[in-house]
Amino acid sequence: MLKLLLYAHDQELQKRYLQALPDQGVMCAVVSSFEEFFKQSTTIPCSGVLIDIVSSIRATPFDREVIKELLEVYPSLRLRWDPATGDIRTLMTGAGPGQNISIKSFISTYCAPFVPRCLRMRQRRHIHCNVLYSLHDQMSEEVSQKTVTMDLSEGGCFLFMSQNIAVGERLWVRFLELMDKTPILVEVRWCQEWGKSMNVPGVGVRFVLIQSGQLDEIQAMCDADSGSRTGALIL
Repeated sequence: MLKLLLYAHDQELQKRYLQALPDQGVMCAVVSSFEEFFKQSTTIPCSGVLIDIVSSIRATPFDREVIKELLEVYPSLRLRWDPATGDIRTLMTGAGPGQNISIKSFISTYCAPFVPRCLRMRQRRHIHCNVLYSLHDQMSEEVSQKTVTMDLSEGGCFLFMSQNIAVGERLWVRFLELMDKTPILVEVRWCQEWGKSMNVPGVGVRFVLIQSGQLDEIQAMCDADSGSRTGALIL
C-alpha cells in the first residue's frame, strides 16, 4: 500500500484531489497545517507528496520550510484546481513549462518505485561538526573520509559529501567535537546526489548505535545553539 501526503488548506479541494487518486493501493494523509500534523503524528512512511499551489503560497513560514524540505527528498507534484474547466492542473518539481501529468501517472511512474521514507518532527540545528566516516568500525586513517554536518539533531544529521551512497547503507562516523570519540553507527536514510539539483549534496543519516554520553553531548550542542530551527527530519 503506497502512502502519500497531500497538503491543501481547503476541505473541498482536499476532496477533489482525493477523488483523483487511484481507487486501490494508495492511502493519503491529508495535511492543512504541518504544525498540527506533527502534534498528532510522530512518524509517517511516505512515497510521494501532493501540494496544492495556492495553499503553499498562503502557507505559514513553518509550513513553507517543511514543504521546501519535502520537495528536496520526495517525488512531488504541485496541484491547482481550475474551477472554470473542473480540471486539476499539475506541475512536477523541476519540470519544464507546459508539462502536465495526471496524478495517477505520477503515482505509478514516480511514487511506486520510490523507497518509502519516514517523515518525523525533530529539532534540527545548523551545527557544523567535523566528522570522519568509514565503512569499517576500526576507522583507520587509510579508509576514513572527511566531511562536516550541515545540520544536527539528537536523532541524526545531514553529512555533506559528493560521493553517492545507497539508501540503507551503514557507516561508522566519528565526531571530532565530542569528548567521547567512539565511532557511531549510522544508517543512510536519504541521499541528495551531486549535480542533480541546486542543493547541497550529501546524505541524511540516523543514529543506530551511539553511546548515551554522546547523545547527551549532542543534545547539549543543540540546546546551546541559538541559530536553531525546527524542521522535518527524513528518516
